[in-house]
Amino acid sequence: MIPPSTLDIAEACIQLQNDIEMFRKIRDTRYLNPRTSIPKDGSMHMAWEYAKDPAHHHLFTQMMRVSPYVFAVILEMIKDHPVFCNNSNVPQSPVDFQLSVTLFRMGRFGNAASLIDVAREAGCSTGSVEEFTDRCFTAIESLHDTFVRPLTADEKEVEKRWIDAHMGFEGLWRDGWVMYDGTIVVLYARPGLDGDAYYTRKSNYGLNLQVSSLIS
Repeated sequence: MIPPSTLDIAEACIQLQNDIEMFRKIRDTRYLNPRTSIPKDGSMHMAWEYAKDPAHHHLFTQMMRVSPYVFAVILEMIKDHPVFCNNSNVPQSPVDFQLSVTLFRMGRFGNAASLIDVAREAGCSTGSVEEFTDRCFTAIESLHDTFVRPLTADEKEVEKRWIDAHMGFEGLWRDGWVMYDGTIVVLYARPGLDGDAYYTRKSNYGLNLQVSSLIS
């Protein structure tokens, strides 16, 4: 076996040094492929214009699926949640904007529900749409116990009387379960698991929501 020459060792050292330098650059580079800035100029600001004039409130509702008053109530209840606070030098977007993007997204289905389309309308990135939605869901879900609780005896009696008067369930059924008001919650796409089971008579995919009341 012929031992490597001094020149061969020097070339190997140079190649090793080049490889180490390349590895360091790859490690320290956040994006390997070139990134170009995408123009962002959404139409979400129009909602606040619509909210100023009661004659245009229906347009606000078309965008957010809630009235300006309901939007303000939800905002007031979630704005101080810790999920909207961070220790970053870059502050989060205002909570009202995060909520508006979330509600706008929740009101879309089909092709209009894609992250790209929602982000374009909101004037932000697709990643921001997902983060806003996650934060708002966390804040709203924390209010569960405020709005969902067992009925008191007096509240149950009110429900019983209403059912007696409107549904004709007097007697045997008065102290049992009463089911009423079913509606379909439309899904934006076919579920990946057992998708056919969610196909409805209205030629879309959805979940059946049944409101129930235990009045016994």
